[in-house]
Amino acid sequence: MEQFLDRTYRVIRFILDRLIGNAAAIVLLGATLFAIVEIIRRYIFGSVFHWGQDVVTFLISGAVFMFFAVTQARRSHLAVTAAIELLREKGFLKTVLAIRTAVSAMSLTMFAAFTWWGIPTVERSMMMGRTTQSMMLLIWPFHALLLISFGIMALVTLFHLYQDIQALRNKTVFPWAPVEEGLEV
Repeated sequence: MEQFLDRTYRVIRFILDRLIGNAAAIVLLGATLFAIVEIIRRYIFGSVFHWGQDVVTFLISGAVFMFFAVTQARRSHLAVTAAIELLREKGFLKTVLAIRTAVSAMSLTMFAAFTWWGIPTVERSMMMGRTTQSMMLLIWPFHALLLISFGIMALVTLFHLYQDIQALRNKTVFPWAPVEEGLEV
């Protein structure tokens, strides 16, 4: 079972790190280049696509939403760790592991709730045919992208929770996956 979970998580991480992460970077680059073209068109030629601002806004937002899942998988999100570090230095390793497990469980609950309750939002957006301000772009793909991102984060956090529970039991799973890679600010 452990080997199956390890292989499954490796596949998920490959998809996130290599495919989704790189796709998000390409979309960000493309949206930035399109924004630069729009600036040139506006200030040199005096004309722009009336839908250009919507495209740039929604492409950048969508790429950022998808990269949330990559960041969550790497556990490289921002974290306030002063209390955790103090507990770790004082030798309360089991307490630190229990807190990390509780945080993973709460994160899983939140991501799953956003995903579950986001489904009606996407359905309603599709049904109503809501569009952006330029009236050119449908909003439901943007909502669906956010929903997919939260779903992926829930899936990844499920693996994190398993990893954290096993650490509480003094077992190591997914030794290749980071346990703590929080960014220090």
